[in-house]
Amino acid sequence: MPTILDVAQHAGVSMKTVSRVLNQEAHVRPQLREKVMAAVQALGYRPNLAARQLAGQKSFIIAYPFNNPSAAYITDVLMGAARTCRDHGYHLVSEPVELDDQMLQTIERLIQTLRPDGMILIPPLCDMASLVEHISRFKVPLVRIAGGLDLYGKSIAIDDRSISRDMVAHLVEQGHRRIGFILPHPDHALAQSRYRGYLDGLEEAGIAPEASLIRPGRFDVESGAQAARTLLDLPHPPTAIFAANDDMALGALQVAHARHLSIPGDIAIAGFDDSPASRLAYPALTTVRQPTELLGAAAAAMLLDGELDPRAIEHKLLLRASTVPDTD
Repeated sequence: MPTILDVAQHAGVSMKTVSRVLNQEAHVRPQLREKVMAAVQALGYRPNLAARQLAGQKSFIIAYPFNNPSAAYITDVLMGAARTCRDHGYHLVSEPVELDDQMLQTIERLIQTLRPDGMILIPPLCDMASLVEHISRFKVPLVRIAGGLDLYGKSIAIDDRSISRDMVAHLVEQGHRRIGFILPHPDHALAQSRYRGYLDGLEEAGIAPEASLIRPGRFDVESGAQAARTLLDLPHPPTAIFAANDDMALGALQVAHARHLSIPGDIAIAGFDDSPASRLAYPALTTVRQPTELLGAAAAAMLLDGELDPRAIEHKLLLRASTVPDTD
């Protein structure tokens, strides 16, 4: 792909002159302007964002700000969205965002700098009402992945509630009646959907929920480990733990190994996401395969041509050795 330096060398001018021409600055001699534009045409150079915006054209950029400690989730969504963007002649620009008092200013700078033609948000950003409202003021088209609240933009998600119910049903089938649940951040719709599914599964099995068996987490390994310690220290600990994402489940696995517990004999453990680490864990982690890469691709497609890929909402329960004995 040609660069601004290539254009400058082809036209026999400085990079500053190329920049002035592309930004349509005044007081550039017509002869220089013609040379630069001829070089742009010959090389097939795509003018920078400022030039295209000043010319009233699209930026051909989709923004992907994120704050999620699960690297696998972020990367899967990014890969799917980037592939769709590339197929449409767009670029996907990712940007980490801290959950601090500068968050809205960070997003505002991102929008003002990139002038994106659309934006994709994943948990936890997708359900932060103040953030989504701030984005809406700039009228940036938005798709929220796993966004459960009725906010600005479009939303795409799998059925977290029914999947969680199915996971509890699986644990009940394995003979478990005391099932601990590690909840991700309770402020987000995804967490509430998975929690309601957990409760649904208990109700269908005729099991009364116990507050002591429900522990908070933060999507990461350490919070899962801390929650597992609390659950296993109970006078009557659970015989199974269902963590609402794989990273927290992996934290629970670490604690079980540290205490020399047999898995799944002493404690069964299940997660949610089918991250690469879930397949490499010992024993392999029972989990839910949610098609995060397809979700990313579908989110980008919704922004670019308004279509939803129906494959993006398919999911699968993956039963592995962390809950089923003698499973490879």
